[in-house]
Amino acid sequence: MPLISVVTPTQVHNAGFVVDLWESLAGQALPAGWEWEWVVQEDGVAPGVLDLLPDDPRIRYDALGVQIGGAATRNTAVARARGDLVAGMDHDDLYEPGGLGALVEPLAADGSVAWSCGRMRWMNPDGGTWVKPDVYPAGRVAAGVIADDFVRTDDFPFPASIVAYRRPHLVAHGGWPAVARSTDAALLAAFSSRWDGFWVDRVVATYRRWDAQHTVQARDIAIRDLPHVRGTIGQRLAAERALGQR
Repeated sequence: MPLISVVTPTQVHNAGFVVDLWESLAGQALPAGWEWEWVVQEDGVAPGVLDLLPDDPRIRYDALGVQIGGAATRNTAVARARGDLVAGMDHDDLYEPGGLGALVEPLAADGSVAWSCGRMRWMNPDGGTWVKPDVYPAGRVAAGVIADDFVRTDDFPFPASIVAYRRPHLVAHGGWPAVARSTDAALLAAFSSRWDGFWVDRVVATYRRWDAQHTVQARDIAIRDLPHVRGTIGQRLAAERALGQR
């Protein structure tokens, strides 16, 4: 039976919303015959997230008991994943009803599509929400389009943290890259340069903004803007072009 593995890196000190993610997963309706598993990979020397997780046989938890960082934690989860597809999802975000199924549908229908993504709703600390306008029409996104847009604008047209990938392609590609921040964006830029994807015409997930979140801290924003993060993405894309690789 085809399977999608939702991979979630987590740490016990900021995993307070992890049950909300499970609740959003538990109610997902997938295309006929498909099932999901949730591969929870805990980072850090003092694991404790297991105590927060519900008793659900579809949850596959593991902790290494060492600090290895976000990209390595995600890749460890991918190595344990059993799915035909792999979808990244952070522990403080959640799926909209039918959102995971919407990501699976184009990949299940067309074997030449290697990734899928859709809109994400931003939820602010005060409860207000907003959705980033679409950049692409619904349907296939040709290889190289997203990378070209990034090089031109120094930004991504949609959030990369909820992308679903074909697992063999993701493994062959090498998984999440070892950059300090924006690992999801760096992966999507390089991966989508090699394979076509699909833009789903709906909101598939909610991105939670909250005061203690890593990505809203000033030092994290500064790290993402340093040459070794955004610059690394641009340099890789330039090198691929120079070598004739897309």
